[in-house]
Amino acid sequence: MFSILYNIAMLLSLSIFFALYPFKHLKRLSSHQMVVGVLIGIAGILVMLNPLVIKDGLFFDSRTILLVVSGMVFGIKPTLIGAAMMITYRLTQGGSGIFTGLSTITMSCAIGIIWHHLRFEKTMERGHVKTVELVLVGVVTHIGMLLALLLIPSGDRSEAIRLMVLPILILYPLGTYLLALLLFSQAHRIADQIETEKSERLFKTMFEQAPIGMSFTDLESGKIMNINQSYLDLLGYQREEMIGRRWDELTHPADMVASQEATETLHTDEVGVLNLDKRLIRKDGSVVWLNLSLTTFATVDMDHLESLGMAVDVTDRKNYEQKILWASDHDALTGLYNRVHFEISVQALEVERSARLIVAFIDVNGLKLLNEAFGRDEGNRLLKRIAEILESHLPDGDYLSRVGGDEFAILFFDKALVEVEARLSAASAEIAIIDIMGSVAPSISWGISEVNWSEHTLNEAIKEAEMNLASRKVVDSPNMRGKAVYAIINTLYEKNRREELHSRRVAELCEKLARAHGLSKETASEIRLVGLLHDIGKIGIDEALLNKADQLDGDEWKQMRRHCEIGYRLLSAVEDMAGFAHHVLYHHERYDGAGYPKGIAGEEIPLGSRIIAIADAFDAMTAPRPYREPITSEAASREIKEFSGTQFDPHLAKTFIEQVIGLDWQTL
Repeated sequence: MFSILYNIAMLLSLSIFFALYPFKHLKRLSSHQMVVGVLIGIAGILVMLNPLVIKDGLFFDSRTILLVVSGMVFGIKPTLIGAAMMITYRLTQGGSGIFTGLSTITMSCAIGIIWHHLRFEKTMERGHVKTVELVLVGVVTHIGMLLALLLIPSGDRSEAIRLMVLPILILYPLGTYLLALLLFSQAHRIADQIETEKSERLFKTMFEQAPIGMSFTDLESGKIMNINQSYLDLLGYQREEMIGRRWDELTHPADMVASQEATETLHTDEVGVLNLDKRLIRKDGSVVWLNLSLTTFATVDMDHLESLGMAVDVTDRKNYEQKILWASDHDALTGLYNRVHFEISVQALEVERSARLIVAFIDVNGLKLLNEAFGRDEGNRLLKRIAEILESHLPDGDYLSRVGGDEFAILFFDKALVEVEARLSAASAEIAIIDIMGSVAPSISWGISEVNWSEHTLNEAIKEAEMNLASRKVVDSPNMRGKAVYAIINTLYEKNRREELHSRRVAELCEKLARAHGLSKETASEIRLVGLLHDIGKIGIDEALLNKADQLDGDEWKQMRRHCEIGYRLLSAVEDMAGFAHHVLYHHERYDGAGYPKGIAGEEIPLGSRIIAIADAFDAMTAPRPYREPITSEAASREIKEFSGTQFDPHLAKTFIEQVIGLDWQTL
């Protein structure tokens, strides 16, 4: 056994040569294949000189490892050369194991070459070789070697098998794995070097041949270290005239301050890429406007910072100007005109004072509520759809703009008031059928004002339209938000049936505890409603998290804890429910102050929240969960008693156990 280990170790030592040999390119080994093949043969003969000898002519060494790995890494020609040398040497040794020796050489050589043909390119593209693949090749090869022992004459066969079965099945595959790992690591290192050199050549080529100006500048001195031909052509200089000069010498005096500020910003490394427009003076004295993109990087020796600058003549970017102009006066989300454009248009109309027009201001009801419940992406989808609907009801020549997060403004030209109202009503009806998560029906409110130039200004008409909108929202928005809350809670229940059953049980327990505590029937009913809504904030939690079968980890608990604040914001947005919001916010606070989200303690916690905390905990313990079995009411009551004064209000806990659950506090 020791001889086999020594033989394998020697092979691994010999293989270090291959790890150091300076192959220039993995895909062009033709100039090295003869050399590599001979080296494989020499290495094989060397390990064959130090075998485990069972008897004369019957010995074992690690040539199968060398050949299969050589075939995998170097392919057919070098491996066949090495195999031929080993076969020749083995023939000279003779003995009873000659046929076994020749067959193992041939077999391991074939397995390695076949693997190379099928898998080598994919392995190199992937950047690593799979461990299981190397182990599998080693095992298959040496199972074949084990079968080859059957070629040994019967008199020597049983002794050879007895001695070699474990080394062949354990040590040889391990040796194969280690040698393959070493050589493939070298192959991947060479590949990485090639890619690095390729990247360097590519960057150098890009730098020199780029159609835009590029330069390297020492940030400390401001001197130009390198500059490409495109930049030289822009400025009209020769390379030798630019290297070593400072950009300050070429900067237009009016841009000197902006240039210095840009340099200071690059020194602070506050931005990844700094963009600015700047004028430079050409060699002939003319001025060129350049758009500069600047970024910094440290040199290899870290002595100083350099900046890479890319310059484009603004006159070559005329085709981009319209896009820039569009972005300056359009809303990126909806594509409508933005507030800036609206104000400019109002000023222009105010100057003319001739157009017959009606101003309409439109507001999306409850957008903040929808964003809280379903996420900003759903809110943005709604805004884009509303913009499309409003545009579809807008005659040619009229004007539509998004002037705020949820506000739109329309200028109707030469339209009667009755026609404007009809168009807005039709748009409102179409908006009302937009599907939001299958539950909430959106709505808009509007206010309009007809401009009378003889009596007031356009700005006054706008203010009047905004006031009319505000008055209408007093009626429309609360009603819509109330409906939205119930639609949201229904959506939550549809996403998670367990949440619905839990909330209904908690609501019932809350009402019973409130009545047992001595609260009025009306107040107890309100607390029942709060119990029903206490987890409404979970609408903002990922559905996969709500339905997770296992216990939550730390990060998932952080996400789940957000439901208190989300629920608070949702209920705060509804006038009729705003008074309940703080009960929902604090229902996971602890009596000892160790709860969340605020960490308040004792009677600082609203009574409704303290009631919900007990009912919520009791139902959580007694109801089945995917990750645990429920416990009995008596066991849950003992838990509540144990944590009264720390997690729960002690007086409410005693009342709950005795009057709601019906157990004796003292004997529990």
